[in-house]
Amino acid sequence: MKSSKVTLRWRMRKDGLMKIAVLDKYPPIFNSRTGKYSRNETIKGMLLYVKPKDELEKLHNKNTLLRARKICAERQQQIFDNDFGFLASDLENKDFLVYFEKLAKRRGISSSSRSTYLIVLEYLKQLSPEVKIKHINLNFVNSFREYLLYKPHFKTLKPISQNTASSYFSKFIFSLKLAYKEGLLKENIAPKIERIKCIDTKRGYLTKEEAIKLKDTPCKDELQKRICLFMIYTGLRISDAEKLIWDDLEHSSEVGYYIRFQHQKTSTQQTLPINDEAFALLPERGEPNDRIFKGFKRKYRLIKNWAKEAGVSKNIGYHIFRHSCATMLINSGVPIFTVMSILGHKEVKTTMNYVNLLDKNKVDAVKTIKL
Repeated sequence: MKSSKVTLRWRMRKDGLMKIAVLDKYPPIFNSRTGKYSRNETIKGMLLYVKPKDELEKLHNKNTLLRARKICAERQQQIFDNDFGFLASDLENKDFLVYFEKLAKRRGISSSSRSTYLIVLEYLKQLSPEVKIKHINLNFVNSFREYLLYKPHFKTLKPISQNTASSYFSKFIFSLKLAYKEGLLKENIAPKIERIKCIDTKRGYLTKEEAIKLKDTPCKDELQKRICLFMIYTGLRISDAEKLIWDDLEHSSEVGYYIRFQHQKTSTQQTLPINDEAFALLPERGEPNDRIFKGFKRKYRLIKNWAKEAGVSKNIGYHIFRHSCATMLINSGVPIFTVMSILGHKEVKTTMNYVNLLDKNKVDAVKTIKL
């Protein structure tokens, strides 16, 4: 294959006052790091006045033209010598924050993950308004790690929890892995990074007795009660329950009713059977694309008051109903991998967190100790 020929041209700037120097390469040069072809290169700082007003501007044009021609000749020689270092140099000056924002807005990502990525982007901008690819090294990564751990949240001005910092930092590390895979980073530094460890937190859940109390207690908003109890029966996240449509509900003579849906958090598909009591909670069937719990809006204060009226003193939030489903399944002797499948977890270690709660096996075990 013959070597590319480099030619100098001048592209008009938007304001029409100056021209920008551009080097065109034909045939285009393949960049092995990005997997793309480099066809042209803008020479930064190389500007010509379109209509020089005085001798000073004419002299500027003359000197700029000489410098641009020199760079053009140097680039041609580099290509003859198979020295493509200038490609890497151009790549390393790209803005990592722009790349990270594109990553956050890529197709197929869930809305919750997108929101998290955009929060991480704000932290990166706070740490450094400009982050070029060449700035990404272990020193920068460690600085960002410390920043997440000790700086307040940009919205609340309060420190975030260690587990939240761990989640944000994991998103950042994933972006570095992807940047290396796409050829933006020379080195895969992810294995060398010290992660932010998650710490065990108190996981709230309802006992079977408390769930029965809620079921037997009227709620001022019947739709709130229906969706909360439905989450106990199915283990759905609130984000998945509120987005269910009637077309997601199917029936077969072998298994009865079941729902087929996509997890908003993980974007994975799932088929989940529902029992008769759960089915009885569903309102009157609507059109295929109508929401099953149409008109539902999250009302945290209302469900807290409902729990208080039921005699349940625990701190109630929507996620507690999913936790309650998991603990009841485990207490009933359901195998851990079946519980994992019902909850839609990708890894069994996530499901194992529920085993550490007060399950029937532990209660029966300690009752065997008699002196």
